[in-house]
Parts: sequence; structure tokens; C-alpha cells
Amino acid sequence: MTYPTLEDRVTILETRLDTVLPTLATKADIAEIKTEMARLEGKMDAIGNRLILQFAGIAIGVAGITFAAVKFL
Repeated sequence: MTYPTLEDRVTILETRLDTVLPTLATKADIAEIKTEMARLEGKMDAIGNRLILQFAGIAIGVAGITFAAVKFL
């Protein structure tokens, strides 16, 4: 059985490292993602608040219709 030489093993590891390194995130990449996540979180909060207000308006409308229907029946 033939084993690879140390030079062969180092070459293989260098090739793997050269393949992986370009795909790793930098500090700038992570900072950009954090900023984008914070921006999206703010938008989601605003959307959630609008939905709550809309549902509350619908609930009040349905309650009003129900009370009016009960009153006239």
C-alpha cells in the first residue's frame, strides 16, 4: 500500500483551503446581514401592528353588526 507523501497531503489541504476560503463570510458581510435583519425586523413590527389594528377594527365592526342584529330581532 502506498501512502501519499507529506508534500502531497499539504497540496491536498491547500487545495481544500483555497476552495473553502472564498465562501466564508467576512466581518463586513456579517455586519451587512445584521443591518438588513434589523431593518426587516422593524418592517415586520410595523406590519404586525397594522394587522392588529385591522383585526381589531374588524372585530369591532362584527360586534356592532351582531349587537344591531340582536337589537332588531
